[in-house]
Amino acid sequence: MKLFGMILLLLSAAELGCLAAGSLRRRTEQLRILRQLVITMMAELKCTLPLIPDMLRTLAAEPSFRSIGFLQDAAANAEDFPACWAQAAARDTALTPEARKVVETVGETLGSTALDGQLAVLELCAERLQTLYTEQKERADQRGRLYQSMGILSGIFFVIVLL
Repeated sequence: MKLFGMILLLLSAAELGCLAAGSLRRRTEQLRILRQLVITMMAELKCTLPLIPDMLRTLAAEPSFRSIGFLQDAAANAEDFPACWAQAAARDTALTPEARKVVETVGETLGSTALDGQLAVLELCAERLQTLYTEQKERADQRGRLYQSMGILSGIFFVIVLL
């Protein structure tokens, strides 16, 4: 029974390390998807020049963007744009503060200036998201391995203490 408890403790600690590393990977993936969203918005504006509420609903229906929580919330109340965008972004706890600032900039820009101005700001937002993605990817690679190792090592430590 004691052996079973030690194995369970070791596996639990290792799992905690893997969960922490997974959280870093999810943040990295979210930044990649956010950048793709901004690029898709730019393409939509260039090609079809849709109304912003229609564009939000269309993008929210795309399978690749369904994981973006604030987009789904904003699309549900798209007629109240840009207030719905700002409120949805503020409520989305998955966004990092830096990503939230970029998302808020996108919301403030869409429909507020001429097309060229919107595209220029969206291009800057896409570049900023690329920078955030690169930084987060490096952080996830470095810290992810660290978290996994610490989980396993702390599990081994607790097993040794219990012996």
